[in-house]
Amino acid sequence: MSNALAIATVTTALAQVVRTAVQSVVPGSDVLTERPNGTPPGGPRVRLFLHQVAPNAALRNNDLPTRGANGNVTTRPTAALDLHYLLAFYGNETELEPQRMLGAAVRDIHAKPVLMRQMIEDAVTSASFLTGSNLADAVEQVKFSPLSLSLEELSKLWSVFFQAPYALSVAYQGTVVLIESEENVSTVLPVLSRGAGDQGVNTVLGPFPSIDRLHIGVPEEIDRRPRPPSHPSAQLGMALTIMGNNLGGEAVTVRFDHARLALSKTIVVPAVNGSATEVTVTIPNDVAAQTQWAAGLYTVVVVVTNGGVDRTTNQLPLSFAPKIVGITPPNPVARDVSGNVTLTVTCVPHVRPAQRVALLIADREVPAETHPADTGSLQFIIEHAPVVTGALVYLRIEGVDSLPFVRQAAPPPPRLVFDDNQKVTIS
Repeated sequence: MSNALAIATVTTALAQVVRTAVQSVVPGSDVLTERPNGTPPGGPRVRLFLHQVAPNAALRNNDLPTRGANGNVTTRPTAALDLHYLLAFYGNETELEPQRMLGAAVRDIHAKPVLMRQMIEDAVTSASFLTGSNLADAVEQVKFSPLSLSLEELSKLWSVFFQAPYALSVAYQGTVVLIESEENVSTVLPVLSRGAGDQGVNTVLGPFPSIDRLHIGVPEEIDRRPRPPSHPSAQLGMALTIMGNNLGGEAVTVRFDHARLALSKTIVVPAVNGSATEVTVTIPNDVAAQTQWAAGLYTVVVVVTNGGVDRTTNQLPLSFAPKIVGITPPNPVARDVSGNVTLTVTCVPHVRPAQRVALLIADREVPAETHPADTGSLQFIIEHAPVVTGALVYLRIEGVDSLPFVRQAAPPPPRLVFDDNQKVTIS
């Protein structure tokens, strides 16, 4: 069940889905949650308008009766509603901007027709007036389906917008929103005995914590909504967001266990970075971390402690990539008389002697020279080296490749660019 903010929360969440969709095909476009009233200023726009609210036919009387014979409230009354939305698209007709935005909106709503918990939480975070909305905790999820309107129905709908010219539009229905009354129910009778023989009751532990998925990003974008796409692998200094259920507790830690090495690391989750459905930790990037972590595959579990009892979640795999710090000699690199090139790659974290290491360049996979101790400097001899200019190279450790990009903050907006430290020119 949800409180009175449920309808506004659904509108805000749907607006975020549409905004992400239209901006993917028409940069600079935006979504306005307002009544259609002429062409909006400021470039391509989508007007998202809730034009009708109707009782849900299947659940409208599901909560009856709500009062006892004496008139006292026994269960809180619940209103079951269907929300009818109109999406109107405005833009440059010559470049078919309305049609492009319509196509993107239909595509994404069809692909994600259900408002998931994370989408609702993102919507509540983005708007201060939604503080206190509990739609994310509702059992019944809101689903969107397109409405097929005839020309007559469409003309009647637009006729209610006085002096508003028709714009390319599509209608959707959101069902079902359950709004629960805040009326207090009758006080239950007092407990006269505690179980059979007044011996008390058996305490049953609550549901165990579980994790559903991982998101890898940079610490600067932890609070960004909507959340950017996850990086394919984690690295030192990156932020890891773990999403699941029942992750809150008196103490919460995240444990990383390496798949091939006898290596285990634990990070304590600060209270401000944890909730029942999401915890965020930042992998350290100090001198100690560069020697204590290792590239490769990890398993990730969350340990939740309550009342002195530890509960462990299921495991999810996490690929941990090395980072190339530099390559010597500097570009351009000249081949020797035999056509060979020797490259020294500096990386973090340090590489163990037992780890499988290779350098990928052009069409070659070059194994690293033997290193008897942990090291952050690897040597590769490329026989009959290819002639390349600004070619990206990858450092592969235990099957996990280094990430070829870095985040560039200036000039704004921040964006991902290819890492110059991973480019090699061989002449």
